[in-house]
Amino acid sequence: MFSHAFDFAFEVTSAKQDASDVTPAMLRLALLRRAITVSDAELVEACDCFDTAEVSHD
Repeated sequence: MFSHAFDFAFEVTSAKQDASDVTPAMLRLALLRRAITVSDAELVEACDCFDTAEVSHD
């Protein structure tokens, strides 16, 4: 068995170039909106597997 870690692409609009004004609430809302609206085909493109580890069957 394997455990896979994924990144999930989404975007947040803010007033500051360095994103220092992005709050946890803004991140959560943007992430949830993206997860709800993305099609199955887009979901494959929006996710990137960046790590894999073997895990036990327990």
